[in-house]
Amino acid sequence: MLHETLIHLWHKSEESELSNLYELQEFLHPGEKELLQHIMEIASNYHWIVAFCKKVQQTKTTDFGQVNEGSIQLTPHGLYIKAFGNGVLDVLGDYRNEIVRLEESFLQNPQLPLTFIFSCLEKYQVLFNMLKSVIDVLQKENLHGCLLMGRLHKYIYCGVDCIVNAAEKITHSFNVIFYRHLCNWIIYGDLVDIDNEFFICDGKCWDEDFLYPEQMDETSMCSSWSAVDRIRNRIRRPPPVRKFYINWNMVPMFVTIDTAESILFMGRIVWIVRNDPKRVTDDQYQTKYRRDIWEGKDIEYYKKIQALEKQTFDQVEFQRAIEECRIKLTKYLWSVMLDEGNLKQHLQLIRDYYALGRGELFHQFIAVAENHIKSTTLDHNAYNLNFIFLETARKIYGENDKTYLRFELSTSKSEATSNPWSKLQLNFEINWPLHIVFHPKSMELYNKLFCYLLRLSKTQIHLNKLWHSHMSGKQNIDRRVWTLRQHLIFLVNNLQYYLQVDVIEAQFSLLLKAVENANEFEDIIKVHHEFISNLLAQTFVLTPDEGHTYQNKHHLHQMPAVQFNVPSKVYNVIIRLLELCDSFCVIASTWGIELTEPEVMELEEFQKRTDTIVESLLFILYRLHEKANGQHLLQLLYQLDFNRYFSRSKPDFNLTHGS
Repeated sequence: MLHETLIHLWHKSEESELSNLYELQEFLHPGEKELLQHIMEIASNYHWIVAFCKKVQQTKTTDFGQVNEGSIQLTPHGLYIKAFGNGVLDVLGDYRNEIVRLEESFLQNPQLPLTFIFSCLEKYQVLFNMLKSVIDVLQKENLHGCLLMGRLHKYIYCGVDCIVNAAEKITHSFNVIFYRHLCNWIIYGDLVDIDNEFFICDGKCWDEDFLYPEQMDETSMCSSWSAVDRIRNRIRRPPPVRKFYINWNMVPMFVTIDTAESILFMGRIVWIVRNDPKRVTDDQYQTKYRRDIWEGKDIEYYKKIQALEKQTFDQVEFQRAIEECRIKLTKYLWSVMLDEGNLKQHLQLIRDYYALGRGELFHQFIAVAENHIKSTTLDHNAYNLNFIFLETARKIYGENDKTYLRFELSTSKSEATSNPWSKLQLNFEINWPLHIVFHPKSMELYNKLFCYLLRLSKTQIHLNKLWHSHMSGKQNIDRRVWTLRQHLIFLVNNLQYYLQVDVIEAQFSLLLKAVENANEFEDIIKVHHEFISNLLAQTFVLTPDEGHTYQNKHHLHQMPAVQFNVPSKVYNVIIRLLELCDSFCVIASTWGIELTEPEVMELEEFQKRTDTIVESLLFILYRLHEKANGQHLLQLLYQLDFNRYFSRSKPDFNLTHGS
């Protein structure tokens, strides 16, 4: 009977063989019967586990689950599940060796009792129960991929030696696959994961965060690079960026959120650098001219990560290896941005053009373009304005400076305003890889600032023209007209000085200083994020988003801390002021020396509207100053309300109190 028992412990017996074994129980003591049942239960568990492992190994992974962002369809097959099966079979090797030793003992002493067999195999019952519970969970929850690593990881610290040793062996089988996935992604930017088992997923499309509207239209029809690059505009748009994302349902429990985002970030950097459009050729494999982002040390970094697979997961060692690779990548990309991308030159061009730093160019452009923008349709505006812009820049700068050729004016059809000047957009040809920093959303915000400043400059030109016409006529202008005109000029001039000097120049100075102090690519993303947020908030273009927090620095795409499409209250009042100034300039230019009664009524109406707007502007600025305690608002209030000229009759507006 002992021989039949050992055979069944080793090999799953047929029903006929088991029936012979059960018939012998009639001659056994009740205690021996119970021992035999326990031994058969151990054997049954062993055979059940082996059957599962063999089934997994024989399954062909022909039907793979499709992983989409937001939803996941899992498959029980793949490399990790096969590694699990191989690891379990390796763990069961100790059990098989124990059966062999029992067979040898039986041959030397045929009178061995069942208690001896049970005492030798009892320790495996705990192990088999653990393996069965893991397999049950795996089948019920349809687990696969990196999720299996998390299920086994908790058993490493359970304190039961046999379970700990088994979990470490199985985990080692997982590690081989996991760290190969990790190495290929971090070192080469490749994601070879046909079973969708890794927690980094390929969106198999371009990332919409780095696509301009016309590129989205192109990609909806064709996904090739050549199609995306064929844009009707003269300015060449930057190359698209492939979309990769984290499937948070697949992230192992021992990988922190920060580490997972850092891994995604690094692979995306490698993909972007290796797909430099200046190096891409018609070579199918694109290996000859690809950048060496690791500077010849890719094998060294690959081995550093791969070495982790031979040991039990250590959070400190794992994060140290990841951080070492991240620093190497970000410093390399930072150097490329400075040396090849000319980051500082791009920042200077944004200041010169989007922030109207070249006032002489835009002053002349507004003067020439104003008549054309009124007399043509929206479709013809873009062509005419570009011609005027280029000709104006060429006459001013000649052959000495051709940076204006990197800009192109266009008209936006999405803007709801009827003012054609608010529909203007300035397109900028951005060098690779700076399109990561100056992504479409940030350029959209720069365009909002551009239209705002352009409109303010246009109104200032109108007021100066009105002043010039009054002065050149050498005629006595009505004192009330003169006074209102001077008040409007004073307000507009101080607003422009505040925007251009106190905000734009100050913020650009801080930005350039922060860029010089930076030494990693992620520092640039952060300082640019802070710069554009402060710039739009302090120029009142958009309302600050007080609930916004800067995301993890390992994010490739950062959104400024402003409420999109929500202009601030100050902005709305300033636009009303500019509209009033434009109307006043048009009507006042028709008035003669002596005002008629209807003209006096119009003048009084303008004065009332001006008083209302100025009061609203000062009230909002004062309340914002009290709330935010911002020095920039205090400075603007002192400039607009010099010697309390406008607020003399308003005791509530006491800027000197408590300041």
